[in-house]
Amino acid sequence: MENRNLEFWNKGWELTYEFTGWTYSIAGTWEFNDWDEVSEYAFIELDVEISQKWLTETDDNLQPHVLGVRILEDLRLEMKEAINSDLVNYNFWEWKASNDESNYNFYHEL
Repeated sequence: MENRNLEFWNKGWELTYEFTGWTYSIAGTWEFNDWDEVSEYAFIELDVEISQKWLTETDDNLQPHVLGVRILEDLRLEMKEAINSDLVNYNFWEWKASNDESNYNFYHEL
């Protein structure tokens, strides 16, 4: 994997890289999905919206790119580590407050 570039921002991400003469582009969204109170660690979930590849030298022959589970799991782990090191920048505490309120309301309606 050459020229690997992973960028992510609040709720979005994109990975581009080159491999065996092809350029790959994978992009999507992410969101928080859980919080571990003991370790104070947030968990995220990824969604893929775009996954394509094309010939690097000619920029043509656009084709869909079938993703393996391994690359997505590696991406999720890499992003999770970076996001957990800066939760404020990714609006985690707003998500947690909203999630806690939703859970409170749900359980009290039962």
